[in-house]
Amino acid sequence: RAVLHEAMEQQTVSVAKAGIICSLNARTSVLAAANPVDSRYNPNLSVVQNIQLPPTLLSRFDLIYLMLDKVNDHLDTSLARHLTSLFMAQPPAAARTEIDIKTLTSYISYARR
Repeated sequence: RAVLHEAMEQQTVSVAKAGIICSLNARTSVLAAANPVDSRYNPNLSVVQNIQLPPTLLSRFDLIYLMLDKVNDHLDTSLARHLTSLFMAQPPAAARTEIDIKTLTSYISYARR
């Protein structure tokens, strides 16, 4: 967090590595994301209280957008099933075939040349 203060306020980043201390220019844009405390956004609390970033740091951002995920068990379950099915699917049948010894040895011989 202290690094962000320096980068956003003074537009520099101080680096100290291997006995070398230097200050580098940091004229760039900062895009940040934060998860709320307890992994759920509480609409009864302020943004600062929900993400627990100091107001001094939060005030340096020009724009703050909230992206809220409405709780929907059916949609969440459907999305989770879809995502896990992408990685749990069986490999194609062609990928599971065995290569006979003659083909494998001729491939290795070809690759060595």
